[in-house]
Amino acid sequence: MTDSSLQYDRRRKLPRYAAAGIQETWLVNLPGEAVEMYSHPHEGESRDVQAARRGETIAALAFPDLPLRVGEILG
Repeated sequence: MTDSSLQYDRRRKLPRYAAAGIQETWLVNLPGEAVEMYSHPHEGESRDVQAARRGETIAALAFPDLPLRVGEILG
């Protein structure tokens, strides 16, 4: 993913998902070596944003007992 598509996803896609009421969206930030989780949408914006980096884990809100290793997601 390039920086330009990353910015497009942040500026265009994430607000659309939030406006549609999608409760959780993950953005895989390859250049930043992180997985970003956007959740709890309200009025077209995600109220909560978390980022996890290599060596850390992240879990979906729906499955908090099933953490994923960020390094495995990034490859």
